[in-house]
Amino acid sequence: MDEQLQKVFNNISFSVNAEKQTMDLTVLPHGETAPISFHLNYKLVENGEETEIIVEKIASDRIWVDEIVHLWLEKSNFQYRIPQNLSRIVKMFLK
Repeated sequence: MDEQLQKVFNNISFSVNAEKQTMDLTVLPHGETAPISFHLNYKLVENGEETEIIVEKIASDRIWVDEIVHLWLEKSNFQYRIPQNLSRIVKMFLK
């Protein structure tokens, strides 16, 4: 995990349901006593040799976090082009 993320989050758990194309993420932000959970809906888009992951929806178990994430998704689409050397591995887990 990235060093900066390790400074901010403790006890990260992550699971993927490739059949439903969902991810669940739980983090404990540094200094907080209760974890924050996220549920993501994603899709993989293959265009020739390129593969992108697009987050279509994110929901959180905290109302204020959920609102921030919702506003963020409205203003910018979360699309990430998967590097070609990693796409085969990523697709094994997400597809």
